[in-house]
Formats: sequence, structure tokens, C-alpha cells
Amino acid sequence: METTAMRTLDLPFTDSERNLHYRFSRPDDQPILSTIDSSFNTDRIFQVKFDSPCPISAMMGLGVQLESIQLDRPLHKSFPDEEDSDEDDDDAQDNFTIIVEDIHSSSGEASSKVAGFISAKFSSWNSRLIVTDIEIEPAYRRRGIGPTLVQFAESIGVARYLVRHVWLEVSNVNYPAIQSYLKMGFKVAGLDVSMYVGTESEGEFPIFMWKKLDEVSRSGLRQ
Repeated sequence: METTAMRTLDLPFTDSERNLHYRFSRPDDQPILSTIDSSFNTDRIFQVKFDSPCPISAMMGLGVQLESIQLDRPLHKSFPDEEDSDEDDDDAQDNFTIIVEDIHSSSGEASSKVAGFISAKFSSWNSRLIVTDIEIEPAYRRRGIGPTLVQFAESIGVARYLVRHVWLEVSNVNYPAIQSYLKMGFKVAGLDVSMYVGTESEGEFPIFMWKKLDEVSRSGLRQ
């Protein structure tokens, strides 16, 4: 069911029905964001299948398929701490992070807990909004927070930069996230089987997904 938070795209915003508060991040939020548990469990992953190992010729194309496979045992995946050195060269004005907090009263005192966040940056040459990170605490998943964060990011991208599409990267083993992105309207844009070679994620590969913001959706997000 669509919530008030999904219809109201101005920040900060409080969803009083769910005791959730959405706002832009502050510099002092970084230590808290780094403690969010982004791990997940899954019993399914995606694997890539090439129709032919032969080189492409004038008589033969090369087909690539993504197949969902059932694992013999559930996989627990956690992510290593990263130093995002590449982001140091980016224009800070083209980056933003949105935080969602659980606001509640405990023992008569106001308190809040960061439930998740989304970070994104703008690529000017192709009018693309790149989701660089999205993390939600396990206890707050499957509550519609992910789609709401993405919609807030889309709204900001359209209002600030007139973005035409959203792009993100997700590991082939993150089956739950891929299913969620598909429900949000994202489509598979491609993959890179070599990208994680030599890293702690070797054996996995990134799937790139994108979502076009047509004139109707862009107009709605600007309102």
C-alpha cells in the first residue's frame, strides 16, 4: 500500500504512521552510517551463461543469459569495509545521502535510530543519477523503506539535475536486492565478469541495472 512518505517527496519528511523520519545526511552522521549491517542471507543467486564459448563471427552471434539457481545451502554475505577513494575526486555538490531514522519514545525520552540510507551522485554528461550505495538494517527490511529511499533520490535527481535515468550496481549473489530493484522498475543493463577479480568478492560479478525516468514520471517527481 502506498504511504504518505511515497507521495510526499520534500525533505525532511516524517512518516508518522511508521515512525520514520527521512532527511539529508550531515557530516557527523558518517560514523553511524558505517555501522549499519548490510549483510544478507539468500538461497538463490544469479549465474551468467554464455551460449557459445566461440568468438563472434560473421555467422554467429554471442548470447548471454542470466539464470537464477538454487543453492545447496543458504549463503550469508557480508561486505568488507571500503575506502571510497574514488569519491574524493567527485564534486561534492553532485553527491547526496538520504537517511531514514526510526523515531520513537523510550522510557519517556526521545530517541532515534538510523534504519538505512541511500547515497547517489549525478553524472552530467549522460544525465544519469548513480546510486552509489543503499543499505538498510536487517530489522527494517521488507517494510517499503528501500523503494521510498529510491523514490526520494529520484525526486532530488530530477529537481536538482533534470536526470533522465537512474543506474546502480548490484552483486549477482544479492538475489533479494535484485528482485526488489526489478519491482521498482529497474531493468538489467549489463554485467562485468572481470570486475571483482583480485578482490574479496572474487567469484561474484556485478549486474548493472537502470531505470528510465520518462516525461510522465519526471513531471510527477517535480510536482
